Amino acid sequence: MPEIDYQAQLDQLHAGKVKELIIKPEQFMDFQDVFQSYQYRSQIEGDAKHGGEIHYHLISERAES
Repeated sequence: MPEIDYQAQLDQLHAGKVKELIIKPEQFMDFQDVFQSYQYRSQIEGDAKHGGEIHYHLISERAES
């Protein structure tokens, strides 16, 4: 089980309590296991950044900015 509660972080993102989740390369596999089963994953998008980080945000948030 991952040390970080990715389910709680995804819930905060979906609820609008945070605007972005930043996942580092070494966290990706643990995060991906949780993300693939997340109920609202179709509403969340990830953008790959330099260095292998992925920044996840709500799709509607991006459309508004």
